[in-house]
Amino acid sequence: MEEQRQMSESMLLAVVLAIAGGFMDAYSYICRGGVFANAETGNIVLMAINLSNLHIAKALQYLVPITAFALGVVVSEVIRLKNNEQGMLHWRQISLLIEIITLVISAFMPQSMNLIVNSLISFTCGTQVATFAKFHGYAMATTMCTGNLRSGTQNLCEFFIQKDRKLLNKAFAYYGCIAFFIIGAIIGKYVSDSYNEKAILVASIMLLVAFIMMFIDKNKWKNMK
Repeated sequence: MEEQRQMSESMLLAVVLAIAGGFMDAYSYICRGGVFANAETGNIVLMAINLSNLHIAKALQYLVPITAFALGVVVSEVIRLKNNEQGMLHWRQISLLIEIITLVISAFMPQSMNLIVNSLISFTCGTQVATFAKFHGYAMATTMCTGNLRSGTQNLCEFFIQKDRKLLNKAFAYYGCIAFFIIGAIIGKYVSDSYNEKAILVASIMLLVAFIMMFIDKNKWKNMK
């Protein structure tokens, strides 16, 4: 089981996915209307504000990416539960393929379709956060930072109290994921400035790298659930 965890839940894979996650958030903000599409807290708050002002149509616009994120989680769960591990691909690889295709489609949509594009990115992030929820035994997200910041800080505080080196390593793992998310956002900024809507293709390439990485010693994680 330890070897299985090191394949589809490896920290190296977390690095690639975190860079892609940061890239997607920077892209949606810079190229698609100043929106952070990865996490839905902001959309939920804006939807509530518009509902309170009786701006129903505007509120429903924010409901679209929220629903898309939830649908991404649903798709991930259906793939996990229905996949019998008899084919060539692990269920997580199938989810990654769906993410890649979704991002490629997004790259060729004009600015007039930003709501749809941001919803597709939200769908991708929902799929990713549900498919890859744990790395090296740690519950960790690669498309957002709030939970990682909380967990990293908690473990750091516990280390100073308990002096357990494992807690420090765990804290560094969470902070490291945040650092690579930031690196992805920086890359996303420069690529988006240069290539505009097509920049999201770089994120799809990153996910393709993650997809290929999971072919390594495939039989070791065939029985993972």
